[in-house]
Amino acid sequence: MFGVLFPIALFFTFTVGRNLSSMQSLPILLSQTVFWASSTVGPVVIPLERRTKTFDRYLSAPMSLFSVLLGKTMAGIFFGFFVSIVPLLIGTLLFPVEVMNAAALALGIILSCFAFAAMGIMFASVPTESVGNIMMPLNFVRIPLLFISGVFIPIGELPVIGQVAAYLSPLTHTLILVRGGLGVESFSIPLGASIIALFVTGLLFLYLSLKFHEIIRKRE
Repeated sequence: MFGVLFPIALFFTFTVGRNLSSMQSLPILLSQTVFWASSTVGPVVIPLERRTKTFDRYLSAPMSLFSVLLGKTMAGIFFGFFVSIVPLLIGTLLFPVEVMNAAALALGIILSCFAFAAMGIMFASVPTESVGNIMMPLNFVRIPLLFISGVFIPIGELPVIGQVAAYLSPLTHTLILVRGGLGVESFSIPLGASIIALFVTGLLFLYLSLKFHEIIRKRE
């Protein structure tokens, strides 16, 4: 629902009637597909495994908490990557869209999957067995990111504080790399800076995930 149908519904909601070309609309669909799909796996899997006590059995295997969280992050990466391939194939095969910079596009998708999967794992540290209890605070962050990252509203039309927030958003850098990979003119940020930003963001989210999960386990 949140990983596939929701980004497609949002895409049509904000693009129908705006007369956008396929070169303009494909980066929007691809970026938010990566964003929603990758960040959804952890918040769904971890509370369900808490409910069945599978999560605790992993840690008694013995297996380190970091290994478990890294595995969940990789699941989000793979899910987000393979889901994002679908709109990319449709765009390149059925519409006049060409990949102009394969390295930027590949790094943009993979690093975005890493960053957003780690973000989902971080929110999954909430000590609950209900998926909804994690999705609510996660969506409280994900939905505003859509509107400050240039996906639906151009960054140049945002107020100054919104533009500052946009450049701190990892989704902005996803859109920059996807547009760069498809040869679409984007924001005045070097592709290398966006690559570094996504990589550092992913590491930060993974580190915070580990710390938050450790704190929760000590309290249990």
